[in-house]
Amino acid sequence: MIPKTKEELFSYEIDWTVYDKHQLHERMRPWISKKIQEFLGEEENTLIDYIVSSTQEHVKASQMLECLQITLDEEAEMFVLKMWRMLIFEIKRVETGLALRSKS
Repeated sequence: MIPKTKEELFSYEIDWTVYDKHQLHERMRPWISKKIQEFLGEEENTLIDYIVSSTQEHVKASQMLECLQITLDEEAEMFVLKMWRMLIFEIKRVETGLALRSKS
């Protein structure tokens, strides 16, 4: 259900209206924070804020990767792929939850 390859993830149409409506950036922040800490060995609030605000601005995965390569170097691609899978998962989770609730 969630794309696995870089090509599939980068071409996936993110439903930004669901992302915005349910403020999924708040659900993504702890995950982003944890991953950045794993990659850099420390919490980097400025970078975390930048990534969260980028998702709120609906950047494409390829743009995110480009921006993060400076900071995360070779880890950037793995981070963006995992983050995009998480983003898609959160959106699908909300959509599925809404579909289940509207049927009852």
